[in-house]
Amino acid sequence: MFLAFYDDTFTEAYRYAGRLCGGDRDAAEDLVQDAYMSVLRQFRADPSRDLHVGYVITVIRNRHLDRLRAAAREQRRLQLVATDVGEPEPALMPSQLAGLPERDRAALVLRYVDDLSVPEVAEALDLTVHATESLLVRARARLRGKDVRHA
Repeated sequence: MFLAFYDDTFTEAYRYAGRLCGGDRDAAEDLVQDAYMSVLRQFRADPSRDLHVGYVITVIRNRHLDRLRAAAREQRRLQLVATDVGEPEPALMPSQLAGLPERDRAALVLRYVDDLSVPEVAEALDLTVHATESLLVRARARLRGKDVRHA
């Protein structure tokens, strides 16, 4: 029954996902796959559930919105890395992190993207808390383009 449902609804679901993703085929395929996996899990839990394309489209829409919100949250976290309080800067792009030394990049990602505390970052990098605080200050300065010697 589910396979027949999938066959009957896939084209419409994929077309909808493609429009949501602005023609990005990979993103659309990911959305459709996630949506059908979610619907399949629900169908297995309750095989008498009434399946229809509108439900799959709703799941696709919700998954897409979840991804947009997650991307916005990550962008805000990355922006925190590049800004000082009261000193707004343009949004930080992940490509900006790529130019940093590996240890700086790791510290910044752990602290601001993964939202770990300074002691947690210190433990992950096998440093003292004080050394980690210094590393984060230097890494943020490098990120903003200030000349800071690697210590």
